[in-house]
Amino acid sequence: MPRPFKQAVVLLLAVVLLLATVACNQTAYTDSANIVEAADLATLMQDPQTVVIDARSADDYAKGHLQGAISLPPEKLSVSEPVPGLLAPAETIAATLGTAGISNTSKVYIYDNNQGVYAGRVWWVLKVFGHESAKVVNGGEAAILKAGLTLSADATTPAAATYTTQPLDESLYASKDEVKAAIDGSVPAVILDVRSTAEYEEGAIPTAKLYPHTRNLYSDGTFKSARDIGLDYHDLGLKKDDAIILYCKTSFRATQTLLVLTEAGYTNVQVYDGAWVEWSANEAPAEKPAQTVPSIQSAS
Repeated sequence: MPRPFKQAVVLLLAVVLLLATVACNQTAYTDSANIVEAADLATLMQDPQTVVIDARSADDYAKGHLQGAISLPPEKLSVSEPVPGLLAPAETIAATLGTAGISNTSKVYIYDNNQGVYAGRVWWVLKVFGHESAKVVNGGEAAILKAGLTLSADATTPAAATYTTQPLDESLYASKDEVKAAIDGSVPAVILDVRSTAEYEEGAIPTAKLYPHTRNLYSDGTFKSARDIGLDYHDLGLKKDDAIILYCKTSFRATQTLLVLTEAGYTNVQVYDGAWVEWSANEAPAEKPAQTVPSIQSAS
C-alpha cells in the first residue's frame, strides 16, 4: 500500500473514532422530558403557554434575571411547621401557582444559581401534584448568561391563572413510615443520603448510603449526562428498577438527585420530604455511617 494512501486511511480512521467518541459522550439534553438547555429558551419562550420560573432568591431576581421570567423561590411552596422545608398543602400550592400565572397547561421552565437544587425542588413540587410539562434549565443562571439571552431588572407581573392540583403522586413522595419500613427490611428499598460527607458523618438515617448531590454535576455546573449518571449509580450498586428513597437536610438537594436519576432511567425513586430535620428531631440516628462515598470513575 503506498505510504500517502496508508496515511490517509489512518487519518480517516482517527476522525471516525473521534466523532464516535464525541457522540458517545454527548452531554447536552435534547428531547428530554425534564431538562432543557439554556440555548433553547429563546425559541421556547415564543410560545404563549411558556412560563419561565426564576427559582433564585427574590434579591437575586431583583438584581437581574432572564427577561420575562417570574420570581418563584421554592420557599413559597413550602411550610416551616412542624419542621422547616416541608411541602406546602395542595391548596397553598394551587393558590401560589395561580397567582404566578401558571395554569395546568403551562409549559414551565425553571432555573436557579444553586446546582439545580432550587429549580429541582420547584420541579418536584409541580410533578408531585401532577403537572405534565415542567423542565429544569441545565446549568441554570450561568448557562443562561453563556447563551447570551436577554436579561432584565424589571419584574414580570403575570396575569393570574387558575391552577388545580392533582392528588399527591406517592410514587415521588416518601413518608417517615416508608423510611422506617426500608430500614427494618419489611419493604425492600435503598435509602440514599445526598448531603455532604461532613453532614453524613455527623449523623445519618440508619442503613443510608452516601452519595452527595454535587456528584451529579460536571465541573462547569451542568448536569452529568444520563449515561454518566447511570454509570455512577451503577458503581454505587443501584439498579434502575431498585426502590430508592432520597433525603438530605430538608430534601431540596434530594429533588435535584431525583431529577437526574429520572433522566437516567431509574423508575422507582421517592423523596423523603421530612428529611434529616424531621428524622433527627424524633428518631435515633445511625450509630455509625453505613459507608463513605465511593470513588467514581466516569467523566467529571
